Amino acid sequence: MNYVLSIIKNSAILFALSFISLFIFNLALFNRSIAEEVDKDQRIEILEQKLKNVTEEVERLKEQNNNQDKISSIEEKLNVLAEEIEKIKSPDITQEKEYDDTYGLAEGASKVYLTENKSTSIGGYGEISIGQLVEDNDNTLDAQRAVFYFGHRFNDNIIFNSEIEFEHASTEENVDDSEGSVSVEFAALDFLIRKELNIRAGLLLAPFGIINEQHEPTTFFGVFRPEVELNVIPTTWRENGIGIFGSTVGILPGEITYRLYAMNSFDSSGFKASNNRDIRFNGTEAKLNNIAFVGRIEYEPHPIVIFGTSAFLGNTGQNQEVQGESIDGFFQMYEGDIQFQYKGLGMKGLLVYTTLDDAELINLDNGLTGNESVGDEQFGWYVESSYNLLSSFDIHPYFRYLAPFIRYEKYDTQHEVPAGYQRNPNNDRNLITVGLSYKPINNIVFKTDYQFKDNKGEGEDNQLNFGLGYVF
Repeated sequence: MNYVLSIIKNSAILFALSFISLFIFNLALFNRSIAEEVDKDQRIEILEQKLKNVTEEVERLKEQNNNQDKISSIEEKLNVLAEEIEKIKSPDITQEKEYDDTYGLAEGASKVYLTENKSTSIGGYGEISIGQLVEDNDNTLDAQRAVFYFGHRFNDNIIFNSEIEFEHASTEENVDDSEGSVSVEFAALDFLIRKELNIRAGLLLAPFGIINEQHEPTTFFGVFRPEVELNVIPTTWRENGIGIFGSTVGILPGEITYRLYAMNSFDSSGFKASNNRDIRFNGTEAKLNNIAFVGRIEYEPHPIVIFGTSAFLGNTGQNQEVQGESIDGFFQMYEGDIQFQYKGLGMKGLLVYTTLDDAELINLDNGLTGNESVGDEQFGWYVESSYNLLSSFDIHPYFRYLAPFIRYEKYDTQHEVPAGYQRNPNNDRNLITVGLSYKPINNIVFKTDYQFKDNKGEGEDNQLNFGLGYVF
């Protein structure tokens, strides 16, 4: 009972603080807008008087049948005055300049593609979260990440782009002996040849799934990323490599885009029962004994829907041997997804399936016994639905996006294990996440969600989360 009261109390305090902060923010904006309205009305009054005077002059000249060129010149001035008045009356004060997703990257990382030659772009994003409000665990307030994009356009055809990520605010230990890190998420050169065929080389984000390439906090629902795209697909996942990318039109209605890379493969010594996160090298002195191929195709037949599919193929043994046998560890990962957005309604679904050869040898090499076995088959899927309650209303410029959402996930990282090993039911998991996202502008999001977690073993504690995200 005390635990429940503690959760309610903490939640009430957090919601109250959030409400008060937003109220003060909007009150300040309201007071500012009143002052701006007075100034705006004065400007409109002056311009409308000018418009009236010029209109009268045109009418007088027409009556006198004077110089037609002069009349045309004055009428052009009338149009300019009318446009200026309209802009003052109906400004778009909420939207920063928007950048489209470009060549597989999200909007923050796409800025460099719109710059002029020999110019540098800077962007970024960040996330702060409150989570782990569960029994027998401390609550945490974490500056999850602060990320900066640096890009440079050398000329029309060669572009450098990069992402530097600072996680958990510091690389120094805190009082609980926890620490953060600094990482290069990607650093790549693009050689733009033509729309249908281009080359990319360097430290690359693997084109796999929905979130791995586009992982900015404004692009997904929930304080934390979907667990299927964390534990089965090891987002964020990047490796060194080279590949091609491009898009085509005319083959089918709409547009087809693709990315196909050859990269250093995973490391079988990192496989474990619960997730695939430790198999990544992330570009750090990565072993190149095995090369993998990873690719993604997206088909957008209409602006409201995107179909996507991804594949990974590669050995993971990295020349390891155990008991005189070489480990190939051929790993296959296949994924399909769909994204739908129409007005305020959004829907999303993803399915991923993996197979791993030599799972028994990998268990021996990694010292895994009993129910600790790696899965020689894994699967995961989720479906998600959301709706922007304010999509059909024009209440206030800063109240245009308030979207509840629900997501159901199911995944099992030990769907099948080698003969002689057992599955751990704790790894057969499902969860329901329900939450709310509020965006005062497109580039800032406030999030809250509650996660109902379960598995077929000992069960899991539910979790309440709060978050703040931004991108620029």
